[in-house]
Amino acid sequence: MKIKSWFFVFIWILFQQSPAVASGLVRQPEREPMEISVRSIYKTLEELQSFGNRTTWEKQNQVADYLYNKLKPYKTLDVSYHLYTAEGKTWKNVVACISGKKDPETVYMVCAHYDSHPAGWESHRSAPGTDDNATGVAVLLEGARFLAGNPGNNTVEWVFFSNEEQDHKGSQAYAQELKAKGRSIKGVINIDTIGYTSPSWTALWPETQGKGFLRKGLSLAKQMIKKPIYFIQTGFKNPNEILLVGGRPANALFVDKIYSQLKGGDIGIKKNIGPQCG
Repeated sequence: MKIKSWFFVFIWILFQQSPAVASGLVRQPEREPMEISVRSIYKTLEELQSFGNRTTWEKQNQVADYLYNKLKPYKTLDVSYHLYTAEGKTWKNVVACISGKKDPETVYMVCAHYDSHPAGWESHRSAPGTDDNATGVAVLLEGARFLAGNPGNNTVEWVFFSNEEQDHKGSQAYAQELKAKGRSIKGVINIDTIGYTSPSWTALWPETQGKGFLRKGLSLAKQMIKKPIYFIQTGFKNPNEILLVGGRPANALFVDKIYSQLKGGDIGIKKNIGPQCG
């Protein structure tokens, strides 16, 4: 997994595709280039894994406090909890906001969910969630750290959602509050599972446990043919370095635009549009 590559692709998509976004959120080209800390990103991944599980049943509120404490030292960020109730309990989304210098009323949101879910949807299994979605959280934290010292013309909200794996409860509660308050968000980028590469056979075998012989064979066969297919689809790039650009049918034009502008780069790009995306 090459987080550095994914991070630069993410920043390029977010800040370079639209002139309006680029002028509002990033500093001018003549200034010194971005300083992205790969070490900081990996450190976040390790710390999130160390919770063991970040499921609804275990440590979501502890992780929320961890994120809050990571963001609070940046004096230019307004860091807060967004509290909501679901299934008789109070849960936390974490919000960090940096006001725009020229047009603070125009708001862009960058978000990721911090909860995880065990394989097979069984609550007792381990769910360290390194890819889904510690990778997205790590990118958001690094982006917030960078922009904290480099505010743009427009306001940016960094939002970390809880309970995404439970029917998107955290994001739904936040969206409902925005609607109730009449707040408008100019654009949203959601970062989810950006570190995945096709696993080795030793990693694949445990994923097939509990399946019958036929289903186990089909699962392994599917993984076996996936790499050469991706290799062809992405222009003979390394199948372990594929960036998936996905979205729902309603956002197909946007996905097509991003895909067309990224295709042909050093990293293999694959497009997926369907109701399961997002």
